[in-house]
Amino acid sequence: MKLSMRFSKRVTLLGLGVVMALTAIAVIPNMTKASFGPGRETKAYTDGVAGFDHVTFNSFTGVPGISDERQFFSGKYDNGGTAYGDPMADVRNGDTMTLIVYVHNGADASLNDKTGNPGVATNTKVRVALPTTVAKTQQATAYVSADNAQPKEVYDTIDFGSANGAMFGLEYVPGSAKLTGNYLNTPLSDSVVTTGAAVGTNALDGKVKGCFKEMVYVTLQVKVKMPDYSLNKQVRMKGQTSADWTETKDVKAGDTTQWMLTFKNTGQTPLTSVSLVDQVPAGMTVVPGSVKLINGNYPSGYVYPASAVQENGRTVNVNIGNYNADAAGIAYVLYDTTIDTPGKDVCTTQKLVNKAFATPQGFGAIWDDASVNVPGNNCTTNPTPSYSCDGLDVTVSDSRKAEVTVKYTAKDGATYKSTTFTWGDNTADTTGTDTKASHQYAADGTYNVTAKVLMSVNGTDKYAEGGNCSKQVTVKAAKPTPTYTCDLLTLTAGTNRKVTAKVDYTGKDGAKLKMVTYNWGDNSTPLVTDKTSADYTYAKDGTYSVNVKLLFNVDGTDKYAPDTANCVKSVTYTSPATPVTPAPTTPAKALPDTGAGSVIGLFGLVSVLSALAYRLVLGHRVNG
Repeated sequence: MKLSMRFSKRVTLLGLGVVMALTAIAVIPNMTKASFGPGRETKAYTDGVAGFDHVTFNSFTGVPGISDERQFFSGKYDNGGTAYGDPMADVRNGDTMTLIVYVHNGADASLNDKTGNPGVATNTKVRVALPTTVAKTQQATAYVSADNAQPKEVYDTIDFGSANGAMFGLEYVPGSAKLTGNYLNTPLSDSVVTTGAAVGTNALDGKVKGCFKEMVYVTLQVKVKMPDYSLNKQVRMKGQTSADWTETKDVKAGDTTQWMLTFKNTGQTPLTSVSLVDQVPAGMTVVPGSVKLINGNYPSGYVYPASAVQENGRTVNVNIGNYNADAAGIAYVLYDTTIDTPGKDVCTTQKLVNKAFATPQGFGAIWDDASVNVPGNNCTTNPTPSYSCDGLDVTVSDSRKAEVTVKYTAKDGATYKSTTFTWGDNTADTTGTDTKASHQYAADGTYNVTAKVLMSVNGTDKYAEGGNCSKQVTVKAAKPTPTYTCDLLTLTAGTNRKVTAKVDYTGKDGAKLKMVTYNWGDNSTPLVTDKTSADYTYAKDGTYSVNVKLLFNVDGTDKYAPDTANCVKSVTYTSPATPVTPAPTTPAKALPDTGAGSVIGLFGLVSVLSALAYRLVLGHRVNG
C-alpha cells in the first residue's frame, strides 16, 4: 500500500488539507495519549506496504502525520490554532472545542473490487461518548465499528482538565458534526453522540473502502460549561429602605436588625437544591417566623416554617431550590434578629460577625459575612480578657466514628471564633465555627485528637492556651456475633433396618463446626465424627428416637449448639410375620357330594388363605 496524492477538480479545500496531512504537512500531530483498545494485530507503515487481508480499523503504526493509528481521537481549542492534541488540560468556561475522529480501513485496496467486496467495511459507524457529569477532570471516548471488521469495534479516549482546577461539564453543540475526506464535506447526524452515525467513503452509506486514500474524518464541537455562583450578605435596621443595606451597622441592645442574603447563579451550569446556612453569633437572636425567600417562584415572598431556625435561634438553615444559568437565577433570603443586652462584664464595643454559607448540590460551599457593632457597658475598669481551651469530650461508636466537642472559656473582651480539629490519622483537619465535629476513621487503632481554639481578644486573633485540648481515642469496629445452630436432621430409612442420618447447620462469624454426635436411640454408644451424615443398622425392630448434638469452635472456645426440635427425629422398623405350615394328614377320602353349601364353604376357605398371604407383606416407616 502506497500513500500518494491523487487530485481532481472535485477536491475541496478541506479535502486537499486531508490528503496533504498524509504526505508532508502534519495538520494532526502525533497523538500521545495511549488509552485505546482493544488489542489487535498491527502493521508498521512503509512506502508500498500491503494492507490487511481483512477489514480492520486504525491498525497501522508509524504513519506519516498520524503515527500510531490506534490513537485516533483528539481535539483542539477553536481559539488556539489548528493543532489537534490529547490531553486538553486547559479548558475554560465558555470554550468551544473541535473533536476529530480519524477513520481508516486498513484492508488492502485489492480486496475492494473482489467478488463480495471483502475489503469494504459495512454498516460503519462512529460514536462519541461524552461525559454526562460535572467534575474537575473529564474523559470522552470515540468508537469506530463495522459489521465485518476485526475487531468489530475499536476505541480511543481523550482527557480534559480545567485551567483553574474548577469543575466543568462538556455539552455537544447540536448540528456541528461533519464527515470530511475523500472529496466529502457533509453534515453528520447528531446521533454521533448517542447511538452512532453512519459514515462512508463516498456517502453516509456505512461503506468504507480499504486503503489510505479512502480514509475519512468525523469532526464535532463541544462546549465547556463551568458552574459559577455568588453570595452577598448585608444588614440594615428593621424598617429602613433598600438604600440602607450595608456590610456593617452600628446598633444597640434591644434593636431589631434585618439581614439579607443574595444568591446568584453567574455561570453556565444549572444549580440544584441550593442550601443556605447562616450562623448567627452570640449576642443576637433570630425572630421566629421572620425567615422569608423571594425568587422567581415567590415574587411576593415565601415564609419558612419555624424549623428553619435552629440551635436556639442561632442558625438559619433553608433550602432555596434550583437556579438556572440565566437572569432568573437569583434569590433573596431575609430574616430579623434582636440584639441582646451585653453582659455586665462586657465593657467595650463588640463586633458581632454574622457569617452565611451557600452550597449547591454536588458543588463546594461559598460564604460571605456582615456585622453589627454593639456598645459595651462603659465599665470604669477594663478587666483582663480570659480565654482558654478547657477540654475535649469524645464519644466513639462501633462504626469507628468519633464525635468531639471542645469546651472553652472566653470572657472580658475575648470571644470564640473557630476551632481546628486534628484527627491524628493523616487526614485533613476540620475547621469551623462550631464547637462540635465528627470524623470517620478508616481503620481500627488509637489516635491523638487535638483542638486549636481561635479567639478574638479585644479585636486581635489569638489561640487559646491550655493543655486540656488533646485526647487519645481508640476506635474499633464492632465484631459480628457468632452464629452456630443445628438447623435440621433428616432420616432416610433403608432395607434391613439401615438408617441414614444427615444434619444441616449454620456456622458463621467466628463459629466453625468441629464435631457431630449421633445418638441412635437404642442405648448403643453414640457415634462421634466430623461428618454431617452417617449410617447405622439397628439390631431389631422397634421405634427409635435419633438426635444429634453439634460442637462448634467459637472464637477459640468449644461450644455446643442449642438443642432444637428440628434435630430430633424418630424411625420405626417392623419385620414380617413367620408363615404357618400345616401338619401332614392322612389322605382324605373321597368327599361326599354335599351340594351347594359345600361349595360356599370352599370359597370361604380360599378367602381366608388369600388374606393370610396379604398380611405376609412387610412394612416400615420413618416418623418425623
